[in-house]
Parts: sequence; C-alpha cells; structure tokens
Amino acid sequence: MKKIITVLLMLLSVSVFAQTADEYFKKGIEAAHHGHLDNAIESLKKALELSPGLADYHLNLGVLYANKKDYDSAVTEIQASINANPSNSMSHYVMAMLMEKKKDRVKALTEWETVLRLKPANDLEETAEKHIRHIKERLNEKAE
Repeated sequence: MKKIITVLLMLLSVSVFAQTADEYFKKGIEAAHHGHLDNAIESLKKALELSPGLADYHLNLGVLYANKKDYDSAVTEIQASINANPSNSMSHYVMAMLMEKKKDRVKALTEWETVLRLKPANDLEETAEKHIRHIKERLNEKAE
C-alpha cells in the first residue's frame, strides 16, 4: 500500500510541475514583450516539443528568429507554419518579408501573391500590392 501511495504522489508531483505547451507559449510571448528574445525562443521551442506542428507556435518562433536576424532559422519556422496552415496569410506575409531580406525576389513575389490570393485584411492587401509592384519593377530593371 505504501508503494502505491508513493507512486501516486510521484505522479501527482510530476503533473503539478509539468507545464503545458500553451503555458510555455504564453511564457515565451511574455518574455518577448519584455525583450528577452533568447528566453522567448527557448519557451516556444519547449511548447513545440509538447505540441509539434502548431502553426501559430512556428509563426511566432520564426518572428523571434527574424528579430534576432537569424534568417535561416526564421525561414525554417515560417515554412513549418505554412506547412501546418497553408491558408494563414500572416505566415506568407512574414515569409515574403524574409525572402526580401535574403534578396530572393522571385520567392518573395510568389509569397506576396499568395498573401493577396488569401484575401487578407485591407492594410495587408495594400502592403502586398506595394511590394509586388516594387519587386516587379526591380526584376524588370534587372532583365533590361
């Protein structure tokens, strides 16, 4: 009987101290708001370990990497977000911005066009149209 009680107490203590993916996510967002990007990244990674494949988790982690100028890691996370939810215009928006940062105008153009196709909010639509015009102008200049 003592063994059973001991095992039950151990299981209860583990569950009391274990954080959920959502708690890690919220902790990461809070850390990011306070400018603690490394702590935020670690919390979001833990959230993804517990709940892999959640588009919003990948999107936020990608944005954190982008803020640290780790564009390769950012692209990886944003692509995971797009894979998990291809109709999220914000993920395509962030990917388009990253592709522009990486000077990949063709991929950026494709992402901006995807943003428009997904019918985002007006301000995002205007931004996408502006970027599309700009990229097309640059591509035309290069072709001449």
